[in-house]
Amino acid sequence: MNRTWTIIALLVAALCAGCAAKKGFEKPGYSFGCPIGDAKVSSMEDLVRLKVVHEGKRTTIEPTEMRCTMTGDLTKVDVNLNNDSSQVKRISYKFRWVDREGMRAWEEEVWKPLLMYENSNITVSTVAPTNKAIDFRLVLLSQE
Repeated sequence: MNRTWTIIALLVAALCAGCAAKKGFEKPGYSFGCPIGDAKVSSMEDLVRLKVVHEGKRTTIEPTEMRCTMTGDLTKVDVNLNNDSSQVKRISYKFRWVDREGMRAWEEEVWKPLLMYENSNITVSTVAPTNKAIDFRLVLLSQE
């Protein structure tokens, strides 16, 4: 009888240990709250690489963190931008919103200018313009 209880206790402990090893509380197809589809994302750097597009001349301003949440049925995005240069930098940015089919879900946004002082961080935030927008790209453009 004791042997049976010992075996049951070991099985329960093994099952609990297996559940505890599950990584985070992310839904499939999301990383740090942001939609990633089938892409392999194992770090914040991978997520930033996946979501950021550089247009025109490359800028030294780099996104370092990106987090997403749902506000009702709209996606809210926060991106931390870093200027580790010893000079003031001017950039412009915009978000491109994508629907389920991979097409643009909204009209093209206007460029938003940003002045970043030397050795500074700033967080830019946005909310999806429509609930049809399920994914996004952050587009950066140097103004120098």
